[in-house]
Amino acid sequence: MTKTYLMNSLIEKMQSPDQDFRFMGLNDLMNEIKQDPGCYTGDEASETKVLNQVLSLVEDKISEVKNQAVKCLGQLIKIIREPLMESVVDKLIEFSGGKDDELRDISALALKTITAELPSDGTGRIAQSACYKLTPKLLGQIQNILQTSTPPEALVETLSILSILIVRFPTHLATATTDSQPLKILAPLLSHPRPVVRKRAIVTISQFIPISQSQLFTELLQTSVYPNLAAGANLDKQRTTVQLIAAVARHSPSQIAPVLGDVVSGILKAVQRDDDDLREGCLQALEAIVLRCPGEAAPYLSSCIQVGTQYIKYDPNYAVDDDEDEEMADAEEEEEDGDAEDEYSDDEDMSYKTRRSATKLLSALITTRPELLNAIYKDVSPVLISRFGDREVTVKLEIWATYGLLLNQTSVYGGMALSKDDVTRGKRKRDAEAMDSGEGPYALLKAQVPSLSKALLNQIKSPKAPAATLQAGFGLLHSLLDVLPGCLSSQATVIISTSKSVLSHSLSTSTATLHLTCLSFLTAFFGTHTPTAYSSSLPTITPILLKLVVDKHPRVAAESFRVFSALLSALKPVKGENWPEPLYYAAVERLSNHDTDADVRSCAEECIANLWICATDVVQAKDKREWEAICRATGKTEGAVRVIMKVAAEVSVGDTWVNGCLEYLIGLLRKSGRAGKPEIFNAIDVLLKSYTEGIPPAVAPTLIDQIKVYISTTDISLLSQALNVLAILLQVTPSTSFPEIEKTLLGNIYTISHSVLVSGAALDSLLNFYASLVQADNQIATHVVPSLVLNVEKAPKAEASPANVARCVAQVVKSQNGIAAGVIAEYAKSTWVHSSYSYCDTGYFQDDAFGRCRVPSSSVPAICCILESIPSVEGLGESAAICVGWRVALRGAGVCHVFFECF
Repeated sequence: MTKTYLMNSLIEKMQSPDQDFRFMGLNDLMNEIKQDPGCYTGDEASETKVLNQVLSLVEDKISEVKNQAVKCLGQLIKIIREPLMESVVDKLIEFSGGKDDELRDISALALKTITAELPSDGTGRIAQSACYKLTPKLLGQIQNILQTSTPPEALVETLSILSILIVRFPTHLATATTDSQPLKILAPLLSHPRPVVRKRAIVTISQFIPISQSQLFTELLQTSVYPNLAAGANLDKQRTTVQLIAAVARHSPSQIAPVLGDVVSGILKAVQRDDDDLREGCLQALEAIVLRCPGEAAPYLSSCIQVGTQYIKYDPNYAVDDDEDEEMADAEEEEEDGDAEDEYSDDEDMSYKTRRSATKLLSALITTRPELLNAIYKDVSPVLISRFGDREVTVKLEIWATYGLLLNQTSVYGGMALSKDDVTRGKRKRDAEAMDSGEGPYALLKAQVPSLSKALLNQIKSPKAPAATLQAGFGLLHSLLDVLPGCLSSQATVIISTSKSVLSHSLSTSTATLHLTCLSFLTAFFGTHTPTAYSSSLPTITPILLKLVVDKHPRVAAESFRVFSALLSALKPVKGENWPEPLYYAAVERLSNHDTDADVRSCAEECIANLWICATDVVQAKDKREWEAICRATGKTEGAVRVIMKVAAEVSVGDTWVNGCLEYLIGLLRKSGRAGKPEIFNAIDVLLKSYTEGIPPAVAPTLIDQIKVYISTTDISLLSQALNVLAILLQVTPSTSFPEIEKTLLGNIYTISHSVLVSGAALDSLLNFYASLVQADNQIATHVVPSLVLNVEKAPKAEASPANVARCVAQVVKSQNGIAAGVIAEYAKSTWVHSSYSYCDTGYFQDDAFGRCRVPSSSVPAICCILESIPSVEGLGESAAICVGWRVALRGAGVCHVFFECF
């Protein structure tokens, strides 16, 4: 099908008298363009014909057809020729300025669609061309509308389109508006009688300021800002002005920063006028200035704090004195507060907006000024706490969120975190002194915790508290524990009863998040408080927690297991409690089901580990079937390895259990891939040390057979861990492990010893292996040293590290002092007989280590020869000097004169 035929058939559909055909014609055109944009381009006459038909359908009587035509224009604007683009823009602007309301709305929608669909990638030619064509026409339309009686809706739509363009293509508009000077055109809209037009104009003007000339912004300040900040200015104009300042601060802080001295003083005066909308706008302007101009706003911070703390308490319809304000959240007054809320309920009361804006101003101060934490805790924190019970829920949640920010800032910038027991060991002296004097943020916060916790708990313990309030309250308590662990001991009873009330509610999709937040808080609470604080209240909440661990909601069940894990760790050892046994059965049931959620399974495994460690008497009496469910061969095995290692390190379960776990881990080692292997080696290390009656003879050969594949430099990390396992085997069962290692692995380990790749932890493991090897068999030491030296001599120089070999030899000598004299006598000759640098290097490093061994004085001549050869071998003086130092320290001053003669 040719392009012309395709386009003609689509035009025929779009011209049909049937509205469904017209709609489908537009839809088919869109689909064809999306699949192949080239199907439209090529024949200019055909393009023009199709475009005109689509434009005509913008005026269609059927709404669905018009909307589809608008969508189609959004696709066409990406591919049409530049002259056609200009005609589309002209036509739509003509429609948008007309008298027909419906046509005006649909054309405005079409212009928005076009500007939103313009491609911003690639060379940007289409977008650049569209901006050059569209922006001057839109600005011209605004001038025309101001001179006619066109409805304000047209202005709002035009401003919205300009905003889309400036946000998406600021660079193109900076060039396109060089001559038109949009600030001069848009500034008169600030005096428009309709508030909706003024608000839209404020946003658009603030977006154009960054690309406008500085003198135009100065003119705007002189004509529209400074005069309207005067004390007796018109209220409407002053509201518009402070909103403009806030918008400019958000979009162009660098422009307004130099004039903050004139602007802020006017705002601070205007905020005291008796007008709720003006107060809200002033507070929002101050917030934007504090956030976007933090350096320039520094001189006005004290005034901002004063204004914020003043108007966060602004509630003219709820008159109370200061004492009542501080106790507005008290439990005894809760019912009275509820009655007062009913009494003062007023749908027209907008004072809450002032309080909310004041709260956001304080939040901006807290976020941007961590150096003022002390002042904020002294001046702002008490006011925030006093307003925890604000009667407007949105304001209340905003205040809690602000205090949460203060806690986060304290944890980051407070300088010192308090431990669970509030001890001072390990602190810097300066921090400890600040703590003692009560000057630090942590000390100030700690002093306010009683009033804070009381006010907050009074809000969330009410049975009528909405879910959003409860969730925010528990979240804030959790944040408090993150900063001050163990600080809620005095409120433990109220916390447990409130948590019980929340968790007792039936679990649904809407309440699951609240349950999770509450459970997460309980995990932190149990983990940071001493059991004496809450032990008396545990019997009331553990039955509910046991119900939740078997709940169908996976995240709730997982979090419930975490709560019990924290509780077990805190109560260790757990005795005389009735909940560990049902918890054990619930965890085993979860682990036995193959369809258990991965997170739930992980938490259940962790809970089993904590039961074994903290409630050993309870689980030891069981049949250990939990291990059958944990040690599975398929699926994720990381949790099983972690649990085995944790339990083996803490509890003596029995050699039979250790054998079974070791067999399971050896089976995991046989699997291909590296994932989880480091953890498996760590677990094997722990298990090998857990035997109480000795390792069975068959274990060492089996384990060595699986480990030998890792004795290579392919993976240095696994090599290090494999050597550690071999060292442990040599220590705990030398009779069965030594022959196998000597027969199958030792030759390979000699080669690895001189590898340049072995360093750090791997080298330490290698030295540990040699120490264990020579201690396992006293005769092997005399064979290890020559074998090491022979291997490094045969190796290519670029691939050998004599230093590593020297350290290995030194470790052998250190572990078997009886061979030290012979080794020094043999290899001291090498240091002056051989001229090879690598061999001398090896000799010197050996003597460096040998200097620490107590050997006969016959080794002194060897060291003297080393000292004499230093000038001929660069870089070896340090090793020789260390060797001499150790020799003098161990042999006494009697040999000093010999060394001094050499020097």
